[in-house]
Amino acid sequence: MDVKKLEDVAEIFSGVQISRFKDKNSKEQPVIKNKFIKEDILDYSLENITKEINDKYYSQKGDIIISLSQPNTVSILKENGYIIPMYFAIIRLKKGYDSSFIYHLLNSEIFHKKSYRFLEGGALKVIKISDLKNMKVTIPNIDKQKKYGELLNLIDEKNNLLEKKKNCNKKIKEYLIQTQLKGEK
Repeated sequence: MDVKKLEDVAEIFSGVQISRFKDKNSKEQPVIKNKFIKEDILDYSLENITKEINDKYYSQKGDIIISLSQPNTVSILKENGYIIPMYFAIIRLKKGYDSSFIYHLLNSEIFHKKSYRFLEGGALKVIKISDLKNMKVTIPNIDKQKKYGELLNLIDEKNNLLEKKKNCNKKIKEYLIQTQLKGEK
C-alpha cells in the first residue's frame, strides 16, 4: 500500500460559476444542485446555459464530487454531461485508480475526520481545493482497489435493499392497521 497525496491520484478542481454562463436564449442543460435528494443521489435542474463552458466542467462517468461546504457530501457520478457548479470539488482520477474504491475511501469516516481539520469559515464552513489536493490517502494496488470497490458497492447495494424492505414492511404494517380499524365500528 502506498501513501499518496490526493493530487497524485486525481486532477482536482472546483466546478464552474454558473451565473457567468446563464443565457435565456441558450439551450437548457442539466446543472447539479448543491443538495442531495438522498445520500449519493444528486438533484439537478435544467438551466439555460451557453455552450462556452469548458468541457472539463461537464461530468464524466466515474467523476467523484465533494460538496465544499459542510457536510462535505461525496458522490460518484454515473453519467456524462451534467454541469458541475463551483461549490463542488471535482475529482477526476488518473489512470491506475478505481473510482469505486476512491469514492468509498473519500466517503469514509477516516477521510471525513481528516477533512474536518481543514474546514474554514464562520457559519458556513468550507474546505479549500488546495487542502483537498494535499490530503494523504493510503491506496492499495489496482487489483485490490477493484476488489474492495466491488465489495463495498455490494455492501451499499445490500444496505439499500434492506432499507427498501424496511420501508415496505412499515407500509404493510400501516395498511394492516388501517384496514382493521375501518372494519371495526
